[in-house]
Amino acid sequence: MNADEVRAENARLDEALLEEAQGFDPTRLTLAPEGEWSAAQVMAHLGEFPRFFAGELRRWRDDPSAVIGRTIEHPVRLAAVESPAKVLGALVAGMHSAFTELAAELEKLRDDDIEAKTENVKYGTEPLSAFFDRYVIGHKAGHLDQLRALAAEP
Repeated sequence: MNADEVRAENARLDEALLEEAQGFDPTRLTLAPEGEWSAAQVMAHLGEFPRFFAGELRRWRDDPSAVIGRTIEHPVRLAAVESPAKVLGALVAGMHSAFTELAAELEKLRDDDIEAKTENVKYGTEPLSAFFDRYVIGHKAGHLDQLRALAAEP
């Protein structure tokens, strides 16, 4: 992918995620299959992680040797998932705001950044494209599938 393609796919996923979230039955927000997240937890995470990764992109831009990324034990991530809002409008607003912040950072992305070397906290040295695959595009696509599955639950 080049920078324009990353931005376009990110925008497509944002639109699909917001549409799915806005259409979610608010009476089912806190229901979850055994061992899975509820829609409220997924949406709270979607309102948190894009902000975090926008900040990581800023840190990397300021210092290309900075170690970026995080593990699943990150306290802000855990807090968002452990105590999500229970009002659909608040969850959707949080998602929209977080998506806007990340999209603004992606606007600064250049084609030559895509394969630039990064140091990931968990995976070591890898190109920035892996960051986008794992933390932005792939991450959002996975949560879109998750929201759709939760919406389809009987």
